Amino acid sequence: PNAQQPPMDGVEYGYLVYAQSGASVHTRTSEIMPGDIIVLEGAKLKGHKGLHAYTTVAGEGAPCIGVVCEFETKKLKVRSLQANQHVGQATVEPVSYKLEDLKSGLIKVYRVLEA
Repeated sequence: PNAQQPPMDGVEYGYLVYAQSGASVHTRTSEIMPGDIIVLEGAKLKGHKGLHAYTTVAGEGAPCIGVVCEFETKKLKVRSLQANQHVGQATVEPVSYKLEDLKSGLIKVYRVLEA
């Protein structure tokens, strides 16, 4: 309800509720909720999981699109379900991203509203 209208350029998946480019958040009109659509475009995330450092790249070439299944507000951690299309085997896999670990690229979260 309090989300802004999406711009008409490019592909949109509903109302934009969150947009982050690199380490700076550009749009945050509402909390991220289960059922929202997350889109990663050329996103490079770098951080720590426990004692180990990790680097993840998502959405190179084509945007990586998933459905949010959980969001931890304190940790800014998004858990989503994404299509994994290996040769001859299409599956759905759970993945998680910490929004504060984004070093470059773009993360957008859209709210799909009823028609």
